Amino acid sequence: MNVLFDHQVFSFQEYGGISRYYSQLIKELSSRDDIHPAVLIKYSNNAYLRSINNLEPKPFFRSHRFKGRNELIRLLNQSYCKSEYQQRNPPDIFHPTYYHPYFLDVIGKVPFVLTIYDMAHELYPGMFHPLDFTIRNKKTLALKASRVIAISENTKNDVVRMLGVPESSIDVIPLATDISVDTSVKYPDSLPEDFILYVGARNTYKNFPFFLRAIQFLFKETKNISVICAGGGSFSAKELKLIDTLGLSKKVFQVNVSDGLLAVLYSKSKAFVYPSLYEGFGIPVLEAFSCGAPAVLSNRSSLPEVGGDAAVYFDPENADSLVSVLRSLIYQKNNTDEMTAKGFERAKLFSWRRTADQTLDTYTKVLKSETH
Repeated sequence: MNVLFDHQVFSFQEYGGISRYYSQLIKELSSRDDIHPAVLIKYSNNAYLRSINNLEPKPFFRSHRFKGRNELIRLLNQSYCKSEYQQRNPPDIFHPTYYHPYFLDVIGKVPFVLTIYDMAHELYPGMFHPLDFTIRNKKTLALKASRVIAISENTKNDVVRMLGVPESSIDVIPLATDISVDTSVKYPDSLPEDFILYVGARNTYKNFPFFLRAIQFLFKETKNISVICAGGGSFSAKELKLIDTLGLSKKVFQVNVSDGLLAVLYSKSKAFVYPSLYEGFGIPVLEAFSCGAPAVLSNRSSLPEVGGDAAVYFDPENADSLVSVLRSLIYQKNNTDEMTAKGFERAKLFSWRRTADQTLDTYTKVLKSETH
């Protein structure tokens, strides 16, 4: 079976859950007999793509960020994909990595499978640029795809409800993580010893301002606890102003992280907190479990589905709810030991091998339906 992936997510993500998902999926598929995945791409600054054998895209101003850089990469890759596709034998399956429909007039009768990661654009349209056409493009592709993959049951339900895709056309295939603690990676002396961990982006529905406002009440009674924000870029001026207004300037830190340092942060944290109002899946939950961090999760969207009984939950619109959960973890070590043990067991239910197996099942369904 020949499966062809395109450039899209690798054109605009240097790091991130979606590009990590595809790089892991492609590596797993490459290890199978009679499965031949390939990626159509010429330029990319993505950190994960270079771990795929025989794939060496050219970097594009990697150390120079400028307005329109990623859009330029996308246009160059899109042109390359259209041209290169015509030069090769058609694949059995085409799997676009995001929602731009440029390929519809190129692939002809080749079936394509579309993965939908979340419905954030539809639920929070105000946080995206007016010229972002993801909502329109996603619906176009979802209704034309041979099959749709949703990364959680919650996402599947949202797709059925908001896009009108028949439930029978959707396969739920969870994601995974391969992050683990490397004892050779040392914890930086410059960071606090006792801390609560926040990971990833901090934009609108991630609910970061709520988290800061809630955590200030915990700091009033627990003087030696800090917050480390891993990844997500440096604090914005707006975030710095809020941190200062809340009196947290000496309590809240932001660090850019490698996978190795991120794993160490999880393992040393008092708790990992995920206050998001909406997630399509939530890979950081599995990262926390794999590294032994007690996971404190919002009770919204897919997070209870992923966390199961290995996490504790709070209302992401009620500060008292979050503070109460954190207080019980910080002051009662038995609670954290039990959660850590449950987290390790929960993490074993998810693997990239299983993700690849289930994705192959989806491809097989498509090819069987094409022959009837």
